[in-house]
Amino acid sequence: MIEASTHVRQELHGLPEVPLPAALWRRVEAGRRQKMRRRKLLAGITSLALVAVMATPVFVQLLADGGPGRSEPLVAHQASNAKRDVRADLHALDLALQAAYDRGASDAEVAPMWVAREALLAGIRPPRAARRRDRI
Repeated sequence: MIEASTHVRQELHGLPEVPLPAALWRRVEAGRRQKMRRRKLLAGITSLALVAVMATPVFVQLLADGGPGRSEPLVAHQASNAKRDVRADLHALDLALQAAYDRGASDAEVAPMWVAREALLAGIRPPRAARRRDRI
């Protein structure tokens, strides 16, 4: 078996070279250049995606904190961690609502966000009886 494959190889090497047309080399070179462009584009997209994934925690933290020098729009004092969490959720929901309005979202898309926002606000507001006692 080994002798037969060696014999076949020797016969193939003994065949004359076939001249290839010049148009074939142009197509091969064009294909190689196109493949290289695709690789570079894929590497660029992958790099941008990696940077976005790595930067996401930083941006989330900045958005959750509200940034330096930014006042709290809804609550003037910080009572407890639970209220801070509700405020952070409310702030995130406000940002989502703003983004939805900016992109022209439909009422059906925005309505559930308003319901969730009202539910969060209900958790922050003191009960009516407590409000009356505060006024007296």
